[in-house]
Amino acid sequence: MDQLHAVDLRYEEEPPRFLRAQALPYPDLQRVWTRVQLTEFVGHPELEMAILGPDGREEAYMVMVDVQHTYISLTMHLKRSQPGQPYRFLLRLTRDNTLLDQREVPFDLVFVDRDQAKADAEQMVWTERGVPITPLLPDPDIP
Repeated sequence: MDQLHAVDLRYEEEPPRFLRAQALPYPDLQRVWTRVQLTEFVGHPELEMAILGPDGREEAYMVMVDVQHTYISLTMHLKRSQPGQPYRFLLRLTRDNTLLDQREVPFDLVFVDRDQAKADAEQMVWTERGVPITPLLPDPDIP
């Protein structure tokens, strides 16, 4: 008997985008818990995340290729912690050399009660893209 193969009939009504995101400092103010939620997708996007310090320098950076899930939760470690200062959590979602969405989430490097922060996040939903879908420009540093 021939083995039946499941056929994936899912499709995207629109390319994925960000629904919400948070950057929550741990009590030691050396690490930041990041939470990102995406819309449903079929083709797997790439996700870039960066935390910039008060001086605009990169404090943490991560790239996820072939993202499999709509909810991502992970800890990013800061290079140079400056408690009480304003930071920025930058997000970029791409696929097939195309920018799908981009966001900036400002936060202060202060500990916030997790239950309150999670409740605040549930109230926040971005209903549109942060930027238009555009082709990525080639990197001039790559031959």
